[in-house]
Amino acid sequence: MIRTQIQLEADTYSQLKTSASKLGCSISELVRRSLKSTLTQENAGSTLANSLKAIGRYRSGLGDLAKNHDSYLTDEW
Repeated sequence: MIRTQIQLEADTYSQLKTSASKLGCSISELVRRSLKSTLTQENAGSTLANSLKAIGRYRSGLGDLAKNHDSYLTDEW
């Protein structure tokens, strides 16, 4: 693990200390959990945004692909 320092406002520190106590963990552990959760959510949002960008970018050239996709897949598989 890497050791680092952060500065918190007094009321934020107080809330953090209370929450950590209720959860039965250290302040450091609660900060790690919170950061991991936030970063995971941001990454998921980025993945979703990239997926949405791909919609409609590719064309098969087949006008009936949505309707007859099974028949086209049978040829390939």
